[in-house]
Amino acid sequence: MSTPVTSTPSKRGIDEVLTGNYDKKYRPNMHGPPVIVTVSVHINSFHSSTDTGMDYTVTLFLRTRWVDPRLEYTDDRNETLTLHSDGVNEVWIPPLYFPDEKSGQFHKLTTENVLLRIYPDGTVLHSARFTITLSCMMHLELSYTTGDLILQWAPDGDNLEAFGVREGISLPQFRFNEATPDRSRTTRNFTTGNFSYLTATISLQRQKELFIMSNYLPSLLIVVLSWFSFWINPNSEPARVSLVMTALLTLCTQMNGIQATMPRVAHLKAIDVWMSVCLVFVFAALVEYAAVNYISLQIRKQSRRKQQSFEMLNIIENTENNKVKHTSEDGRTSSASKGPDSAVIGFQFRDVIGHVRPGQIDYYSRIAFPIAFMVFNIIYWPTYLCWID
Repeated sequence: MSTPVTSTPSKRGIDEVLTGNYDKKYRPNMHGPPVIVTVSVHINSFHSSTDTGMDYTVTLFLRTRWVDPRLEYTDDRNETLTLHSDGVNEVWIPPLYFPDEKSGQFHKLTTENVLLRIYPDGTVLHSARFTITLSCMMHLELSYTTGDLILQWAPDGDNLEAFGVREGISLPQFRFNEATPDRSRTTRNFTTGNFSYLTATISLQRQKELFIMSNYLPSLLIVVLSWFSFWINPNSEPARVSLVMTALLTLCTQMNGIQATMPRVAHLKAIDVWMSVCLVFVFAALVEYAAVNYISLQIRKQSRRKQQSFEMLNIIENTENNKVKHTSEDGRTSSASKGPDSAVIGFQFRDVIGHVRPGQIDYYSRIAFPIAFMVFNIIYWPTYLCWID
Protein backbone atom coordinates (compact mmCIF):
# COMPACT_ATOMS: atom_id res chain seq x y z
CA MET A 1 0.00 0.00 0.00
CA SER A 2 1.43 3.36 -1.04
CA THR A 3 1.94 6.12 1.52
CA PRO A 4 0.65 9.61 0.66
CA VAL A 5 3.34 12.11 -0.15
CA THR A 6 3.33 15.00 2.31
CA SER A 7 6.62 16.69 1.44
CA THR A 8 6.55 20.37 0.65
CA PRO A 9 8.42 21.74 -2.34
CA SER A 10 10.95 24.36 -1.38
CA LYS A 11 9.92 26.81 -4.08
CA ARG A 12 6.52 26.85 -5.74
CA GLY A 13 4.54 29.65 -7.31
CA ILE A 14 0.97 30.60 -6.55
CA ASP A 15 -0.17 28.98 -9.79
CA GLU A 16 1.30 25.63 -8.77
CA VAL A 17 -0.34 25.27 -5.34
CA LEU A 18 -2.84 22.57 -6.27
CA THR A 19 -0.63 20.71 -8.69
CA GLY A 20 1.81 17.90 -8.13
CA ASN A 21 1.27 15.28 -5.46
CA TYR A 22 -1.42 17.09 -3.46
CA ASP A 23 -4.22 14.71 -2.45
CA LYS A 24 -7.24 16.13 -0.63
CA LYS A 25 -8.20 12.69 0.70
CA TYR A 26 -5.44 12.96 3.31
CA ARG A 27 -5.28 15.45 6.12
CA PRO A 28 -2.27 17.76 6.61
CA ASN A 29 0.63 16.33 8.63
CA MET A 30 -0.44 12.80 7.84
CA HIS A 31 1.19 10.42 10.35
CA GLY A 32 2.26 13.52 12.26
CA PRO A 33 0.83 15.74 14.96
CA PRO A 34 -2.92 16.54 14.89
CA VAL A 35 -4.16 19.51 12.91
CA ILE A 36 -5.24 22.48 15.04
CA VAL A 37 -8.44 23.91 13.56
CA THR A 38 -9.44 27.40 14.71
CA VAL A 39 -13.20 27.98 14.51
CA SER A 40 -15.23 31.19 14.24
CA VAL A 41 -19.02 31.49 14.09
CA HIS A 42 -20.86 34.66 13.16
CA ILE A 43 -24.65 34.62 13.39
CA ASN A 44 -26.11 36.79 10.67
CA SER A 45 -29.79 36.46 11.57
CA PHE A 46 -32.30 34.59 13.71
CA HIS A 47 -35.27 33.41 11.71
CA SER A 48 -37.42 31.72 14.30
CA SER A 49 -37.46 30.07 17.68
CA THR A 50 -40.18 27.61 18.60
CA ASP A 51 -41.13 26.67 22.15
CA THR A 52 -42.87 23.47 21.17
CA GLY A 53 -39.95 22.09 19.18
CA MET A 54 -37.34 23.60 21.51
CA ASP A 55 -35.26 24.65 18.51
CA TYR A 56 -34.21 27.75 16.61
CA THR A 57 -33.24 28.58 13.04
CA VAL A 58 -30.24 30.78 12.28
CA THR A 59 -28.24 31.90 9.29
CA LEU A 60 -24.56 31.92 10.15
CA PHE A 61 -21.06 32.14 8.72
CA LEU A 62 -18.85 29.23 9.79
CA ARG A 63 -15.18 30.09 9.39
CA THR A 64 -12.35 27.62 9.98
CA ARG A 65 -8.61 28.13 9.76
CA TRP A 66 -5.77 25.62 9.76
CA VAL A 67 -2.28 25.16 8.37
CA ASP A 68 -1.61 22.78 5.49
CA PRO A 69 2.16 22.64 4.73
CA ARG A 70 1.43 21.05 1.37
CA LEU A 71 -0.09 24.33 0.20
CA GLU A 72 2.91 26.57 0.97
CA TYR A 73 4.14 28.72 -1.89
CA THR A 74 6.39 31.69 -2.52
CA ASP A 75 5.10 34.97 -3.80
CA ASP A 76 7.03 38.22 -3.91
CA ARG A 77 3.88 40.29 -3.54
CA ASN A 78 2.60 38.14 -0.66
CA GLU A 79 -0.72 37.64 -2.40
CA THR A 80 -3.33 35.17 -1.24
CA LEU A 81 -5.00 32.57 -3.40
CA THR A 82 -8.81 32.87 -3.30
CA LEU A 83 -11.02 30.02 -4.45
CA HIS A 84 -14.79 29.92 -4.96
CA SER A 85 -17.33 27.17 -5.61
CA ASP A 86 -15.67 24.41 -7.63
CA GLY A 87 -12.14 25.41 -6.63
CA VAL A 88 -12.95 24.81 -2.97
CA ASN A 89 -13.59 21.14 -3.66
CA GLU A 90 -9.92 20.69 -4.62
CA VAL A 91 -8.67 21.35 -1.09
CA TRP A 92 -8.90 19.25 2.07
CA ILE A 93 -11.44 20.76 4.50
CA PRO A 94 -12.01 19.63 8.08
CA PRO A 95 -15.32 17.73 8.24
CA LEU A 96 -17.21 19.60 10.94
CA TYR A 97 -20.83 18.87 11.71
CA PHE A 98 -23.54 19.92 14.18
CA PRO A 99 -24.76 16.99 16.29
CA ASP A 100 -27.88 18.95 17.30
CA GLU A 101 -28.85 19.82 13.74
CA LYS A 102 -32.43 19.12 12.68
CA SER A 103 -32.20 20.52 9.16
CA GLY A 104 -29.94 22.79 7.17
CA GLN A 105 -29.14 24.14 3.74
CA PHE A 106 -26.31 25.91 1.97
CA HIS A 107 -27.00 29.16 0.13
CA LYS A 108 -26.40 29.05 -3.61
CA LEU A 109 -27.52 32.48 -4.84
CA THR A 110 -25.99 33.58 -7.08
CA THR A 111 -23.26 31.02 -6.54
CA GLU A 112 -22.44 28.79 -3.60
CA ASN A 113 -21.78 31.05 -0.62
CA VAL A 114 -18.40 29.56 0.17
CA LEU A 115 -14.93 31.09 0.18
CA LEU A 116 -11.45 29.62 0.62
CA ARG A 117 -8.20 31.56 0.93
CA ILE A 118 -4.71 30.10 0.89
CA TYR A 119 -1.81 32.14 2.31
CA PRO A 120 1.84 31.74 1.34
CA ASP A 121 2.72 30.03 4.65
CA GLY A 122 0.10 27.34 4.01
CA THR A 123 -2.59 28.85 6.23
CA VAL A 124 -6.05 28.05 4.88
CA LEU A 125 -9.17 30.07 5.70
CA HIS A 126 -12.54 28.54 4.80
CA SER A 127 -15.84 30.41 5.15
CA ALA A 128 -19.34 29.12 4.38
CA ARG A 129 -22.79 30.60 4.81
CA PHE A 130 -25.78 28.39 5.52
CA THR A 131 -29.08 28.24 7.36
CA ILE A 132 -29.53 25.61 10.02
CA THR A 133 -32.19 24.56 12.51
CA LEU A 134 -30.72 23.47 15.82
CA SER A 135 -32.06 22.15 19.06
CA CYS A 136 -31.45 24.21 22.19
CA MET A 137 -27.96 22.80 22.67
CA MET A 138 -25.49 23.67 19.88
CA HIS A 139 -22.22 21.79 19.41
CA LEU A 140 -19.56 21.61 16.72
CA GLU A 141 -17.89 18.27 16.26
CA LEU A 142 -15.36 16.60 14.01
CA SER A 143 -15.40 13.17 12.41
CA TYR A 144 -11.67 12.84 13.12
CA THR A 145 -10.39 11.70 16.50
CA THR A 146 -8.25 13.98 18.67
CA GLY A 147 -5.19 12.16 17.34
CA ASP A 148 -5.85 13.74 13.93
CA LEU A 149 -7.72 16.98 14.62
CA ILE A 150 -8.27 19.33 17.55
CA LEU A 151 -10.86 22.11 17.54
CA GLN A 152 -10.39 25.45 19.25
CA TRP A 153 -12.22 28.76 19.25
CA ALA A 154 -10.41 31.73 17.76
CA PRO A 155 -8.35 33.35 20.56
CA ASP A 156 -8.92 36.87 21.82
CA GLY A 157 -7.27 39.48 19.63
CA ASP A 158 -7.46 37.27 16.56
CA ASN A 159 -8.75 38.74 13.32
CA LEU A 160 -11.38 36.02 13.47
CA GLU A 161 -14.06 36.59 16.09
CA ALA A 162 -14.67 33.41 18.06
CA PHE A 163 -18.44 33.78 18.29
CA GLY A 164 -20.17 36.90 17.05
CA VAL A 165 -23.68 38.10 16.40
CA ARG A 166 -24.75 40.82 14.01
CA GLU A 167 -25.78 44.03 15.77
CA GLY A 168 -29.46 44.81 15.91
CA ILE A 169 -30.53 41.19 15.62
CA SER A 170 -33.91 40.42 17.20
CA LEU A 171 -36.74 37.91 17.42
CA PRO A 172 -40.49 38.52 17.70
CA GLN A 173 -40.77 37.07 21.23
CA PHE A 174 -37.17 37.12 22.44
CA ARG A 175 -34.43 39.62 23.11
CA PHE A 176 -30.83 38.65 22.38
CA ASN A 177 -28.51 38.99 25.37
CA GLU A 178 -25.12 37.54 24.58
CA ALA A 179 -23.20 34.77 22.85
CA THR A 180 -20.36 33.16 24.78
CA PRO A 181 -18.02 30.46 23.46
CA ASP A 182 -16.68 27.80 25.80
CA ARG A 183 -12.92 27.99 25.23
CA SER A 184 -12.09 24.81 27.08
CA ARG A 185 -11.01 22.02 24.76
CA THR A 186 -13.51 19.25 25.26
CA THR A 187 -13.66 15.74 23.90
CA ARG A 188 -16.43 13.22 23.57
CA ASN A 189 -15.70 9.59 24.10
CA PHE A 190 -17.21 7.06 21.72
CA THR A 191 -16.42 3.47 20.90
CA THR A 192 -14.68 4.66 17.73
CA GLY A 193 -12.42 7.10 19.60
CA ASN A 194 -12.20 10.47 21.31
CA PHE A 195 -13.57 13.35 19.26
CA SER A 196 -12.97 17.07 19.75
CA TYR A 197 -15.95 19.37 19.92
CA LEU A 198 -16.78 22.98 20.75
CA THR A 199 -19.76 24.52 22.51
CA ALA A 200 -21.19 28.02 22.63
CA THR A 201 -24.01 29.54 24.66
CA ILE A 202 -26.59 31.83 23.07
CA SER A 203 -28.59 33.68 25.71
CA LEU A 204 -32.10 34.80 24.74
CA GLN A 205 -34.54 36.54 27.06
CA ARG A 206 -38.25 36.38 26.46
CA GLN A 207 -39.86 39.76 25.96
CA LYS A 208 -42.01 39.63 29.07
CA GLU A 209 -44.10 42.65 28.11
CA LEU A 210 -45.54 40.86 25.07
CA PHE A 211 -45.95 37.60 26.98
CA ILE A 212 -47.77 39.33 29.84
CA MET A 213 -50.11 41.20 27.51
CA SER A 214 -51.00 38.10 25.46
CA ASN A 215 -51.28 35.49 28.24
CA TYR A 216 -51.39 36.96 31.74
CA LEU A 217 -53.67 39.96 31.24
CA PRO A 218 -56.58 38.05 29.60
CA SER A 219 -56.59 35.41 32.34
CA LEU A 220 -56.49 38.14 35.00
CA LEU A 221 -59.55 39.81 33.49
CA ILE A 222 -61.38 36.48 33.35
CA VAL A 223 -60.82 35.94 37.07
CA VAL A 224 -62.07 39.45 37.87
CA LEU A 225 -65.08 38.86 35.62
CA SER A 226 -66.07 35.80 37.65
CA TRP A 227 -66.27 37.99 40.77
CA PHE A 228 -69.12 40.02 39.28
CA SER A 229 -71.42 37.12 40.10
CA PHE A 230 -71.16 38.07 43.80
CA TRP A 231 -73.19 41.22 43.05
CA ILE A 232 -75.95 39.39 41.17
CA ASN A 233 -79.11 38.43 43.06
CA PRO A 234 -78.88 34.77 44.17
CA ASN A 235 -82.39 34.22 42.82
CA SER A 236 -81.15 35.09 39.30
CA GLU A 237 -79.79 31.61 38.70
CA PRO A 238 -79.39 31.79 34.87
CA ALA A 239 -77.40 35.03 35.08
CA ARG A 240 -74.99 33.84 37.76
CA VAL A 241 -74.46 30.37 36.35
CA SER A 242 -73.93 31.58 32.78
CA LEU A 243 -71.44 34.24 33.92
CA VAL A 244 -69.26 31.89 35.97
CA MET A 245 -69.47 29.03 33.47
CA THR A 246 -68.50 31.35 30.60
CA ALA A 247 -65.48 32.54 32.57
CA LEU A 248 -64.52 28.95 33.41
CA LEU A 249 -64.79 27.68 29.83
CA THR A 250 -62.95 30.71 28.46
CA LEU A 251 -60.10 30.15 30.88
CA CYS A 252 -59.89 26.46 29.96
CA THR A 253 -59.74 27.38 26.28
CA GLN A 254 -56.95 29.84 26.94
CA MET A 255 -55.03 27.22 28.93
CA ASN A 256 -55.26 24.79 26.02
CA GLY A 257 -54.05 27.46 23.62
CA ILE A 258 -51.06 28.30 25.80
CA GLN A 259 -50.15 24.65 26.28
CA ALA A 260 -50.20 24.15 22.51
CA THR A 261 -47.42 26.73 22.13
CA MET A 262 -45.32 25.57 25.08
CA PRO A 263 -42.72 22.78 25.09
CA ARG A 264 -43.74 19.48 26.62
CA VAL A 265 -41.38 19.35 29.57
CA ALA A 266 -41.57 17.45 32.83
CA HIS A 267 -40.96 20.40 35.15
CA LEU A 268 -43.53 22.99 36.17
CA LYS A 269 -43.51 26.28 34.27
CA ALA A 270 -44.38 29.71 35.65
CA ILE A 271 -47.34 30.06 33.31
CA ASP A 272 -48.65 26.70 34.55
CA VAL A 273 -48.73 27.98 38.12
CA TRP A 274 -50.51 31.18 37.09
CA MET A 275 -53.15 29.50 34.94
CA SER A 276 -53.79 26.80 37.55
CA VAL A 277 -54.38 29.36 40.29
CA CYS A 278 -56.68 31.40 38.02
CA LEU A 279 -58.65 28.24 37.29
CA VAL A 280 -58.96 27.52 41.01
CA PHE A 281 -60.32 31.04 41.68
CA VAL A 282 -62.91 30.81 38.91
CA PHE A 283 -63.96 27.34 40.04
CA ALA A 284 -64.18 28.62 43.63
CA ALA A 285 -66.61 31.31 42.43
CA LEU A 286 -68.76 28.55 40.97
CA VAL A 287 -68.60 26.58 44.22
CA GLU A 288 -69.51 29.75 46.14
CA TYR A 289 -72.69 30.13 44.14
CA ALA A 290 -73.51 26.45 44.65
CA ALA A 291 -73.28 27.05 48.41
CA VAL A 292 -75.39 30.21 48.15
CA ASN A 293 -78.01 28.42 46.09
CA TYR A 294 -78.13 25.48 48.49
CA ILE A 295 -78.58 27.74 51.51
CA SER A 296 -81.28 29.75 49.70
CA LEU A 297 -83.10 26.52 48.90
CA GLN A 298 -82.93 25.38 52.51
CA ILE A 299 -84.22 28.73 53.72
CA ARG A 300 -87.19 28.53 51.36
CA LYS A 301 -87.97 24.99 52.51
CA GLN A 302 -87.65 26.04 56.13
CA SER A 303 -89.91 29.02 55.54
CA ARG A 304 -92.57 26.76 54.05
CA ARG A 305 -92.29 24.41 57.03
CA LYS A 306 -92.66 27.31 59.43
CA GLN A 307 -95.71 28.53 57.57
CA GLN A 308 -97.25 25.10 57.74
CA SER A 309 -96.40 24.88 61.44
CA PHE A 310 -98.07 28.21 62.14
CA GLU A 311 -101.17 27.08 60.29
CA MET A 312 -101.20 23.84 62.27
CA LEU A 313 -100.75 25.80 65.50
CA ASN A 314 -103.72 28.00 64.66
CA ILE A 315 -105.85 24.94 63.98
CA ILE A 316 -104.81 23.37 67.28
CA GLU A 317 -105.54 26.59 69.19
CA ASN A 318 -108.96 26.87 67.59
CA THR A 319 -109.68 23.28 68.44
CA GLU A 320 -108.63 23.80 72.04
CA ASN A 321 -110.80 26.89 72.33
CA ASN A 322 -113.79 24.95 71.08
CA LYS A 323 -113.09 22.23 73.59
CA VAL A 324 -112.98 24.75 76.40
CA LYS A 325 -116.35 26.10 75.48
CA HIS A 326 -117.97 22.65 75.42
CA THR A 327 -116.39 21.17 78.50
CA SER A 328 -118.36 20.40 81.62
CA GLU A 329 -118.12 22.57 84.68
CA ASP A 330 -115.86 20.06 86.43
CA GLY A 331 -113.03 21.63 84.22
CA ARG A 332 -110.91 18.62 83.29
CA THR A 333 -109.10 20.67 80.63
CA SER A 334 -105.61 21.51 81.78
CA SER A 335 -102.80 23.57 80.37
CA ALA A 336 -100.51 20.52 80.45
CA SER A 337 -102.17 19.27 77.29
CA LYS A 338 -100.51 22.11 75.34
CA GLY A 339 -97.03 21.41 76.57
CA PRO A 340 -96.07 18.52 74.33
CA ASP A 341 -97.62 20.10 71.23
CA SER A 342 -95.83 23.36 71.83
CA ALA A 343 -92.53 21.53 72.32
CA VAL A 344 -92.95 19.71 69.01
CA ILE A 345 -93.79 22.93 67.21
CA GLY A 346 -90.83 24.69 68.80
CA PHE A 347 -88.50 21.93 67.66
CA GLN A 348 -89.70 22.36 64.09
CA PHE A 349 -88.92 26.05 64.28
CA ARG A 350 -85.23 25.31 64.91
CA ASP A 351 -82.99 26.87 62.21
CA VAL A 352 -81.15 23.93 60.65
CA ILE A 353 -78.55 26.14 58.95
CA GLY A 354 -77.84 28.48 61.81
CA HIS A 355 -77.41 32.16 61.19
CA VAL A 356 -75.78 31.91 57.72
CA ARG A 357 -77.57 33.82 54.99
CA PRO A 358 -76.85 33.96 51.19
CA GLY A 359 -76.30 37.69 51.33
CA GLN A 360 -73.61 37.27 53.97
CA ILE A 361 -71.73 34.71 51.86
CA ASP A 362 -71.76 37.03 48.84
CA TYR A 363 -70.68 39.97 50.99
CA TYR A 364 -67.68 38.18 52.44
CA SER A 365 -66.78 36.68 49.06
CA ARG A 366 -66.55 40.19 47.57
CA ILE A 367 -63.79 40.87 50.11
CA ALA A 368 -62.09 37.48 50.51
CA PHE A 369 -61.64 36.61 46.81
CA PRO A 370 -59.84 39.84 45.77
CA ILE A 371 -57.67 39.82 48.91
CA ALA A 372 -56.64 36.18 48.37
CA PHE A 373 -55.85 36.82 44.70
CA MET A 374 -53.86 39.92 45.62
CA VAL A 375 -51.80 37.94 48.12
CA PHE A 376 -51.04 35.38 45.44
CA ASN A 377 -49.89 38.12 43.07
CA ILE A 378 -47.66 39.64 45.73
CA ILE A 379 -45.90 36.29 46.08
CA TYR A 380 -45.96 35.27 42.41
CA TRP A 381 -44.74 38.33 40.54
CA PRO A 382 -41.56 39.10 42.54
CA THR A 383 -40.62 35.44 42.30
CA TYR A 384 -41.34 35.27 38.56
CA LEU A 385 -39.62 38.55 37.62
CA CYS A 386 -36.59 37.70 39.76
CA TRP A 387 -36.31 34.31 38.08
CA ILE A 388 -36.45 35.59 34.47
CA ASP A 389 -33.96 38.37 35.24
